[in-house]
Amino acid sequence: MVNIVTRLVVIGILVIICISVMIFSVIWINQRGIKDGYIINIVGKQRMLTQKIVKEIFIINAQNSKNFQQLDSAVSEFEENLKTLRFGNETMGIKPSNNKTIIDRLDSINTEWIKFRGFVEDFKALSLETYEAKKFLFDNNQRFLELSNNITQAMLKENLSAKIIDEAGQQGMLTQKMLLAFLNYTNRWDDVFYREFKESYELYSRGIEEFYRNPNYQKNPQVMQNIHIAYDFWQKYTKETQSLFDKQKKLIGDLKNIASLNNEILSQIDWTVNLYSDISIHMRAYLEKFEYVAAVIMIFLALYAIKILSGIHANFKDFTQKTKILAQRDKIDKNLIKSFHIEGNDELSLAAQNLSIFLNKINITKETSNRAKELSLAIGEEIEQLIEEIKVKLEDSNITESKRKIIQKTISLSEDIAIQSSEQLMVAAQLLDKLHQILQEIQEDKIL
Repeated sequence: MVNIVTRLVVIGILVIICISVMIFSVIWINQRGIKDGYIINIVGKQRMLTQKIVKEIFIINAQNSKNFQQLDSAVSEFEENLKTLRFGNETMGIKPSNNKTIIDRLDSINTEWIKFRGFVEDFKALSLETYEAKKFLFDNNQRFLELSNNITQAMLKENLSAKIIDEAGQQGMLTQKMLLAFLNYTNRWDDVFYREFKESYELYSRGIEEFYRNPNYQKNPQVMQNIHIAYDFWQKYTKETQSLFDKQKKLIGDLKNIASLNNEILSQIDWTVNLYSDISIHMRAYLEKFEYVAAVIMIFLALYAIKILSGIHANFKDFTQKTKILAQRDKIDKNLIKSFHIEGNDELSLAAQNLSIFLNKINITKETSNRAKELSLAIGEEIEQLIEEIKVKLEDSNITESKRKIIQKTISLSEDIAIQSSEQLMVAAQLLDKLHQILQEIQEDKIL
């Protein structure tokens, strides 16, 4: 027998499981989406940080700054994020990835980053070493030009030859050419500008030396005084910038390596961002399919539950209809008992079968009561017939009076026994009727 309650409980349990799984999957998808979004945001931020690091380096180089605060902050954040992506972060609730492709890619980024970080540190060290020399170069450019122009003006006042004045003017032009070449080389990293600077540097050095050592200018104190001032400044200029250009060349090499590695790291980070995004999308799609499957299962369970409930409703309706017929009938017969049958193997069918057996027992009890009454009447009639026959024969017989009295006494006793037996049978029949009525009342109470 398939228990209705059992089927309903099983359906209920399955529905609860499906609903729980769907709720859990929705919560899990949302949490996974938040974590994936957070991880993708971290990876995307790595891309921004590499650009920020390079921007800060270029600004420091262009402005001759020794403020590395923003640069160090970006480097530190990049390394912390890279560590979080590779090994996880318990505080943030991020677990390390178990995807081999992602692990290999992060390890590759870390390898490139170590090289990149080395060039950044070397750039910082060279920037500090060249800071004072560059500052001197930029701060004294105008003074350098004025000192050269003072020589030219003094020569003009002394009415020196145009050729000499032109040479002095070229010295002023070379001061600006040196600075321009140095700035171009610093910002554009082209060796052509480095060579231009060297050429201008050497030309100015030869020119000021010739002016300083030329005995003809000794005759002109004003000219010679300006030459001495310019020459002394050039000695200081040379001392300050003696190693600047070699270090600047190394610094430019670091900048080129930083730019090249930045492109490589940026490319790998872009690939990693896309990989994380693809994994997140595929996982979300898989979980959505799982939800659809759970929804389809719930629909099937709902249809199956509707089918079971429809069957229960039909059986209840049939059962109620037959109990109404039973309540309206005054007499229970075999046809009524046989009609009290419901197809199926559930509780209602079993209840109908039990009720049919119970009604059959009630009917048998009533039939027994009727047979008892009929038997009582038949015994009484037979005893009366026997007594009448004995009485007739007794009148015609020739027996003594004493014997006749004994026989009559026996007949009277037999009549009493017959009457008593008939009464007992009647009582038994009445008891059976009473029992039948009680059973019928109990049944009616149950039905109602």
